[in-house]
Amino acid sequence: MTEADVTAAVTAVKGPRAHERAVAVRSLFRALKHAKLVFVDPTRGLRITRQELLPTTLAPNRLAGLLETSSNPATRLVLALVALHATSGTDLRNLVLTDLLFTRQQLLIRRPHGRHVVHLDDTTAALLHAWLRYRHQRWPRTVNSHLLVTQQTANATDPVSADYVYRRFDPAGLTLRAVRADRILDEARETEDPVHLVRVFGISITTAMKYIHTAHPHRGGPVPR
Repeated sequence: MTEADVTAAVTAVKGPRAHERAVAVRSLFRALKHAKLVFVDPTRGLRITRQELLPTTLAPNRLAGLLETSSNPATRLVLALVALHATSGTDLRNLVLTDLLFTRQQLLIRRPHGRHVVHLDDTTAALLHAWLRYRHQRWPRTVNSHLLVTQQTANATDPVSADYVYRRFDPAGLTLRAVRADRILDEARETEDPVHLVRVFGISITTAMKYIHTAHPHRGGPVPR
């Protein structure tokens, strides 16, 4: 295989897929060369720039009736926490019962770089209470301290799987990432202050600037990386 063959194979796809394919092919030939199965690495000159993807908004009708797509208490809570508070999948999986601050109607999200407090609206608070009632009725003796549990994790101490969280959005034909991005972008349209987004969603200043740049392109300047 020549450099031209590698370039043709990688550029046959576009955007992030091209970057992923380039990384895979490069790793493959490094392994082959290390094993002395090839003597020339055709990926040495391969350069694929990773496309910077800006957040995009969802059409208003895509979110209409989102909570009505499921009657499951856990699913409805997940939908609300993401659509209204832009909670990430990792955050949802890691939440434990001691993170619930009922008297203040808050959730405490613990992250490697710090803590973020989510101030719950009445709708989300009601869905949280509904889930906790269901959780207690279904698994009254579970020792799992995570907020979200399933039939599989109720008898253990592990968090729910990432797949479990992301699939809550399947009935609506949406993804968790798209709904979360839409919520942050919606907030960004109301302000040009990235610090406000940092405070509301607990995101980094770099991520906040990307949303501000998308919501207010007239600000100009390069998109932060």
